[in-house]
Amino acid sequence: MQTPKFFLCYFETTRRCDQGCPNCMTRRSEPPARPELSTDEAKRLVLDELKLICPNGAVSFSGGEILQRADHLDLIAHNARNGLHTFVNTSGHGLDSAKVKELNQAAGGRLTMGFSLDSVEADIQKKCRSGNRESVARLFQICDENKVSYFVLVTVSKQNLASLRHTMDWLYARQIAVIRSPFVPRGAAAQARHLCFDRNDMEKAIFPVLRDNPLDYVSYTPFFAEPDVTCLSFGGRSLRLGSLGCQAGRTYLGINAEGDVAPCVHLLDSPIRCGNVRDQPLSKIFHASEIMLALRQPRPVKGKCGRCRYGDSCRGCRSLAYYATGDYLAEDPSCFFEPKDRETRSPHETLQTANTHVFLKNLVRTRPWNRIFGSWGRLGVFLLNVKVTLNGLLGTRSL
Repeated sequence: MQTPKFFLCYFETTRRCDQGCPNCMTRRSEPPARPELSTDEAKRLVLDELKLICPNGAVSFSGGEILQRADHLDLIAHNARNGLHTFVNTSGHGLDSAKVKELNQAAGGRLTMGFSLDSVEADIQKKCRSGNRESVARLFQICDENKVSYFVLVTVSKQNLASLRHTMDWLYARQIAVIRSPFVPRGAAAQARHLCFDRNDMEKAIFPVLRDNPLDYVSYTPFFAEPDVTCLSFGGRSLRLGSLGCQAGRTYLGINAEGDVAPCVHLLDSPIRCGNVRDQPLSKIFHASEIMLALRQPRPVKGKCGRCRYGDSCRGCRSLAYYATGDYLAEDPSCFFEPKDRETRSPHETLQTANTHVFLKNLVRTRPWNRIFGSWGRLGVFLLNVKVTLNGLLGTRSL
């Protein structure tokens, strides 16, 4: 099995959180069957195993609230000793400059903070989660003062559709990287299926906003850039700089506090479970799980995703497919594109391809991505953009 060039593990170290966010997707309605992983188990069974999967990867520590776990600095320091980058996803409650310095020191200077903001409008944000625009802006300032990189997670549901454009414009004006996360009926949120967006919401409200902001081009779907937008060819040999679209099971997996593994964090606590790190080594789960192997096939998806030009590069959201149909390989129910066959191009392809190059340029200029990409990755992006420039001068797309 080929070692991934980059790999991200989303590790929900604990379910503890005192923020009481409405419709929390990690809070369970019933007690888990097994206790949370101990410090030693988290180190041996998760962090050390991830180093075997990808020595140049990253761990996104989350919860619940990671900062409420007493050993969080110990876990982060262990991850740093393994040479992996650290993301800390937190509500930011009680976070100050001293704590950010402490986290950064534990991470060996390879730290990225992740904050959530579902709406810049206070009344809408209150319905979704704790915090507000002002408190998040304070967290940005603390990170800037300590030279710690950060991003924002926006969970999209019917509750915040009306303010999504305003929220994304506010973030883009500050050149802040964004990860769009779909609301799914996981955990306690299973009682809130009415908040899940649909195909019409995607076409009319969500996609136009995502399409117009190149700084959110991380693993969102539907994605209509040219299928080989991140590829270069030299003398018959190809170089792939990275993947866009759904990364479930490819360069991404989720682990919950009790050690269950899923190809995506949104599929944790669902039947789409690949195993438990207490029962089987994580590296073996990644390399041998039938679910993981299926998702790494060139074109595993069904329905219109299977006949789509972007079926391998976009792949559709696997979690939305599962919650809509019970089949994680089904077509993405939120996609509005109706391809006749693999030759059908989306009218958005030219713009999304151009925006992808803007996104790649931003990656190689910004921590932690410029460190994770390495010199070869930065050179690859440079060459890719030279190719785009020459194609524009020559009036061709085939160079």
